[in-house]
Amino acid sequence: MAISSGLSLLQAILAPLAVGEGAPRTDPSAALAEDVIVTAQRRRERHQDVPIALSVVGQDQLARRGARDLSDLAGATPSLSIAGFTGGNASNLVSIRGVAGQVLPIGSGQPVAIYLDGVYLSRPDAAFFGLDDVERIEVLRGPQGALYGRNATAGAVNIITRSPGEAVQGGGEIRIGNLEAISARGSIGGPLSERLSAGLSGSYLRHDGAIRNTVTGDRLNARDARTLRGRLRYRSADRRFEAVLSGDLTRDRATPVFKNAYAPSGAFIGLGDPAVFASDAASQARTLRRTGNDGLSLTLTHRPLETLELVSVTSWRDLDSTVTYDADASAAPSLLTAATNHSATFSQEVRGVFTGRRLRATAGASLFTEQARYGLSTGAPTTPPSFTHLQDHSELTAWAVFGQFEVDLAERLTLVTGLRYDRERRDFTIDYRQAPAPGRLLAGKVEDSVLIPSLGLSYRARPDLLVYAKAGRGYQPPGFNFAPGAATTVANTFRPETLWAYEAGVKAQLADHRLALEAAAFLYDYGDIQIRSTIGLGLTRVDNAASARLAGLEASIVARLPHGFSIRAQGAYLSARYRAFCQAISAGDPQGDDRLCAPGRADRSGNRLNLAPRWSGGLGLDYVRGLGAGRFLASLTYEVAGGVFHVGAANERALRADPWGQLGGEAAFRLASGPEAFIYGRNLTDERFLSFAARVAPTSAFLVINEPRTYGAGIRYRF
Repeated sequence: MAISSGLSLLQAILAPLAVGEGAPRTDPSAALAEDVIVTAQRRRERHQDVPIALSVVGQDQLARRGARDLSDLAGATPSLSIAGFTGGNASNLVSIRGVAGQVLPIGSGQPVAIYLDGVYLSRPDAAFFGLDDVERIEVLRGPQGALYGRNATAGAVNIITRSPGEAVQGGGEIRIGNLEAISARGSIGGPLSERLSAGLSGSYLRHDGAIRNTVTGDRLNARDARTLRGRLRYRSADRRFEAVLSGDLTRDRATPVFKNAYAPSGAFIGLGDPAVFASDAASQARTLRRTGNDGLSLTLTHRPLETLELVSVTSWRDLDSTVTYDADASAAPSLLTAATNHSATFSQEVRGVFTGRRLRATAGASLFTEQARYGLSTGAPTTPPSFTHLQDHSELTAWAVFGQFEVDLAERLTLVTGLRYDRERRDFTIDYRQAPAPGRLLAGKVEDSVLIPSLGLSYRARPDLLVYAKAGRGYQPPGFNFAPGAATTVANTFRPETLWAYEAGVKAQLADHRLALEAAAFLYDYGDIQIRSTIGLGLTRVDNAASARLAGLEASIVARLPHGFSIRAQGAYLSARYRAFCQAISAGDPQGDDRLCAPGRADRSGNRLNLAPRWSGGLGLDYVRGLGAGRFLASLTYEVAGGVFHVGAANERALRADPWGQLGGEAAFRLASGPEAFIYGRNLTDERFLSFAARVAPTSAFLVINEPRTYGAGIRYRF
């Protein structure tokens, strides 16, 4: 094949670089981690054998990045963007390949399915917790509906924590840095008896705010977060049965800051000085973001045959999120906005995994329920929030049956086909009866059923070369608009959105497994897109109003070089534009530079989708060298992304983040079988850019700015 011949030539060129010209081979541990085991297809298999665009961020890489929560993963994998964390339970959107979803705190899901140890996390805030004792994070790009369900239009993120085993393992880390920052994390796990083991881990993070209130002189945007996680694991004497009981809780408090993009005169002033903000003392006293996130799960695994594994995953999760902020973003004590959100979920999944010689199959069924409520309050900061001006309630029940089958058509050729049947119903109420201008109680329901298919072929051209092509459907379920306005007499519901994805890729290992290369090309047809429009202050509308075409290229390379060096590089090019979208002009969606497609409507066709940078990438360089009684380790990363537009389809300059590049790194010295002392830096060039933006009125747009330069020192130890 042409691909095989081309890779053979590339291997010949790169081999001297990867192993060192004339250098002797080192021990196998120096090779790349080609046997990293993932569970991306709900069974254990080598990363290189999975015909999916997949990135794995391991424990060591997370530690070198200083990753605190999921937001710190942006830039580590191709085509992954994450909006700034503001605690509104919807604004921290996760986007993969330009499919980002909408800022809707209730009544809808998100297109990236995030899982913690096999348990689906339904709301955005539930996925942002301390990454203590995490073994790896898998990022699957492209629709994963057959195995991961209705909310995997863009892809899926699997967070896998370490399971306690038969040996005592653990460790800890403490960091101290600027902004009076201190963070600590630790874990320990091991056997309690011959068949029972346990693990306990936790993390704590605290730092002062980086933004000064020019009215009071106080610092805002401080944060105080803690996570605690525990596990009990039972294994039968014959190792055929296993039960794992897991529990976790997170408490997170912060003082969120939304800057206003406009001066009092209404002229756009951009970021201004990102280190200052004006807020009256009364509003500052009530400014708060508070999140409580708890979960309990039971995973049962039984292997009646060597070729068959039966799995049951049962979980309960509870999320409470409250945010209060100075909505006028000025020194005037005029408007304080507060929102509260609660979600209680139950999920049950059972599946069987068969691994035969020529057939591999995964089939099962799932049930998911959610009881959710949302409350909104607006008024003067002298009055405590009541959360009664708008009250939403939602009851969701969704069930599905699914299966994926891999059949070896020939020695090297495999057919992969999957199908999921999903059915759901959501009942809801929207209550404006206690609003400042009282409205009415609206009630309704949305329901739907759908088949989500996928089909692919993979070809093992050589033992170290996999080529694949696939097509699949993405599906985002219907929902309701949480804030249609007190004067509304009919609830605003919206239909499902769908995406057809076509992808081809290659995975190769070269230079005696010291170099790994992955590349993928994709094309999406995205239709009936659920678009949120801001029609007035606190008023929104959601319609299935647009279609889009997305296309892109991704590539990543990992190589171990001579003399202790290794590199990681990844990049992506993305074209993500609306094909057809004639949007009503409103307070939050102005005409901008777009022509009219009808009276009072702007033609958005050709505009870029939100959180869809045209290009993005990253480069990491690692170095390890023996030094005296230990080892010196250094890691340097530089990550870049093109400009992105935030909420809204008008591609407004006010809501656009400029291209950015961030430099980070760590240098450490590790004693042999001992602790490791290190210094670190993040965003060393102090690059400041928008991490979230939203327009709420003609002369009001909220801006959230990324964190400034941070640095410090710490010590860690693993055993």
